[in-house]
Amino acid sequence: MKRKLSALALALGLVLSLAACGSGGDAPAGGSSTDPQQNTQTGGEAAAFTFVPADGKEVAVNADMADVLAQLGAEQSYFEAESCAFEGLDKTYTYPGFVITTRPDGENDYVNSIRLTDDTVSTQEGVYIGSSEAEVITAYGESTSDTEGLLTYTAGDVILSFLLEDGVVTSIEYFPA
Repeated sequence: MKRKLSALALALGLVLSLAACGSGGDAPAGGSSTDPQQNTQTGGEAAAFTFVPADGKEVAVNADMADVLAQLGAEQSYFEAESCAFEGLDKTYTYPGFVITTRPDGENDYVNSIRLTDDTVSTQEGVYIGSSEAEVITAYGESTSDTEGLLTYTAGDVILSFLLEDGVVTSIEYFPA
């Protein structure tokens, strides 16, 4: 089972990296600006999922990274590499509890993914790394994914995915649909 979950995590990482080349106290802070009961997986059209760190500044997939940087301020660390799909640099910005990757488009960079990295941040619905599968389903409904260990939800042009190991959330990521 552990080998199967490791393979699933590796496969998810590969898919997400290719997407980057393509187009114990209070609940942790953070959020998603869409109503989970209105997401497209239940048939309604909703605004795209967004992430809101503890400081209340919204971060959205496909947003202009210059605007995001103006809101969030300096990152803890920064990495850039030549893009494998576009002309320019893919960039990675690390903040406490989350990582933002970008893709170049002309003179601008756009948010390509937002990955939560620890239990200090959460979605608006209160799901964080360490939440149970039941808590995710309570917050978002049944998943559209038919892959064991992976729950996915789509709203607007954003997919919100939860990777689980032994019924516990180990990864949360927002990326383009």
